[in-house]
Amino acid sequence: MVREQLLVQLKMEADKNNSEREKMQAELNQKREQALLKIKAEADEATRKREQSFMEHELKRQKLIIDANSSIQLERVKQDSHREIANLEALERRELEFQQLQEKEKERAMNAQKKLRELASQELKERISLERELAKQQQQNLLLRKQSKIDRL
Repeated sequence: MVREQLLVQLKMEADKNNSEREKMQAELNQKREQALLKIKAEADEATRKREQSFMEHELKRQKLIIDANSSIQLERVKQDSHREIANLEALERRELEFQQLQEKEKERAMNAQKKLRELASQELKERISLERELAKQQQQNLLLRKQSKIDRL
């Protein structure tokens, strides 16, 4: 029984030691995590400062490029506007020439229609006269047939 009590006591002390060891281990883990977080925060801060410095340098570089290109772009815009004005003037001239050409074509078409009407009118008159002659010949043929019938009778 004493033995059992001693075993129980040893067991309790071992459990106590284990729980203290676990507590110490947890504290160490917590301290390690805090140290890692601090190192990470310092590294993040250094990275942020480096990136900020890089961005400021890049911003200055971009401003210089923009300033350098602005005069070139301005000159290009001027040249483009002059070119566009010349193109517009040429387009207006072509459009005016096209309109004049269309008017001439309309005039030609109207003259052609007038001639066609005259030709059609003349053909109609000729046809009417031919139909009259045909009608006269048919009447004469009919009269001759009747006359020959009468003669036969």
